[in-house]
Amino acid sequence: MKVATVKARQGSTFLVHTTDLDVNLDAVAVNVAGEAGDILESAGVKVSGTSTGVIGILAEDTDGTGSPVRVMTRGTPSTVDRQKLNYNDAVQADIDAMLEAKGIVVINNK
Repeated sequence: MKVATVKARQGSTFLVHTTDLDVNLDAVAVNVAGEAGDILESAGVKVSGTSTGVIGILAEDTDGTGSPVRVMTRGTPSTVDRQKLNYNDAVQADIDAMLEAKGIVVINNK
């Protein structure tokens, strides 16, 4: 009998609570290199000080070649750990409000 081993899913490092992880993640063809916890403005841009919207949070590392990767695009609601997110030079409060509009609530802001 063979026993298959499965490595842990990436992305759970920033997630604090959700009712169902798979419901919150979409496969997105991401065109920018990044790692789990990076917040995306679009499929090709990470958030910055000029961002006016977000599509979600990368749930796994990507090399930016356009291959589909898991992105947390909504919450149910869900909470995520601020200490494990990458805001770049964006204003945290602005990005947090955009995420909250998607049901993703940022906690641990200290």
